[in-house]
Amino acid sequence: MLPRGHVSGVRVPGNWKDQFQFSSNFRRGLGLLLLAMLLVPSSLWAHTTENCPTEPGQAAIVSGETYFGANCVLNTASDLDTFTFSAGAGDTWKMVAGTTNAAYPNNVCMNLNDPNGNLVTWTCSDSAANNFAAVLIPKLTLAGVYTIVVYETKTAAIDYGISLERISPAPADGTALTLGKVVSGAVTPPSAQHAYTVYGTTTGTYEVSAAMTSGAYPQNLCFSVYQPDGTAVVGFECTDTAANKFTAQAEFTPTADGTYVVIAYSALDNDTFNYTISVACVAGTCPTAPPACSLKDAPTYNATTGTLTMDFTLGTPYAVTWNAWVTSQTSMQSLWSASEPITEPPTTVTMTQTLSKSGKVGVLSTFTTPTKGITCSSWAIVNTGTP
Repeated sequence: MLPRGHVSGVRVPGNWKDQFQFSSNFRRGLGLLLLAMLLVPSSLWAHTTENCPTEPGQAAIVSGETYFGANCVLNTASDLDTFTFSAGAGDTWKMVAGTTNAAYPNNVCMNLNDPNGNLVTWTCSDSAANNFAAVLIPKLTLAGVYTIVVYETKTAAIDYGISLERISPAPADGTALTLGKVVSGAVTPPSAQHAYTVYGTTTGTYEVSAAMTSGAYPQNLCFSVYQPDGTAVVGFECTDTAANKFTAQAEFTPTADGTYVVIAYSALDNDTFNYTISVACVAGTCPTAPPACSLKDAPTYNATTGTLTMDFTLGTPYAVTWNAWVTSQTSMQSLWSASEPITEPPTTVTMTQTLSKSGKVGVLSTFTTPTKGITCSSWAIVNTGTP
């Protein structure tokens, strides 16, 4: 082998039908849907850890997830474990593979293959330099399912951990940092990385501060800060435990308003310790972040043309899936399901739909993310007149 999914105008996807009529085929009651909404956790910001599957090692991985456990083992140089994830065109991701028990000259490596199976990039650790982790931070050009292939360069039984984090758009698994508030965290298990989000504006200068609360030399805590477009504004800042420095600090001045991403990790990417992290406004004006999510609908109905017009106000600091339904009594019809990128500041979008007179109907819409579930929703009623 080699070294070793927007709607224009009204934002409606191409497979969205121009017209619909209520049908008895759609019998999912609104009450059931609303109950399901209430059962969805309102926040799922925690980093998750999974054990690798048994051989053959094949699994799906999502942003904010780390695989590390008894099954995460490479036994021979031909042993390939694969992890797949879905990404959008233009996304920036960071993936880390680290081993705790490899020895020179063995190394852990990663290949990244695109949705067509072509090699995008690859990297290996450098055991000669006492570096036992491989790191990739690619900006992706295609939308679809990517594959990470993990392998070793020499035949030996070694463990490994692998973690994945989306940097741009800002990940839904990121923990929001509030100015002046200290948050506790832990780099665990090995190879784990943890994402935090900071709302930044061009009117202020911000300082990120991270301090180790456990661990010792040669362990070190590092962090990087990424702009909304995925480029680094702070490449990396680390503690220096050899010099008895257990705190790392770095300032940055945003070049654009939006959500910045801070990634905290171990300098060696193969050990564990606890830490605290915070952000402060050190110069200028640093306004608070806008509402985390806003979705409002002001529907109207033109009985002459039979047109339902929905004037939505959209605002989201995360990339989400926007779903909408129209309901009448116990019938429900799906209107669309479309990807909505980061939308800051909020914007107005007008959607139209041909609809026969159906009495009072409801328009339900939601923003959802894979890990946080429903971030916000809108429910509006409009009278279309007597059928």
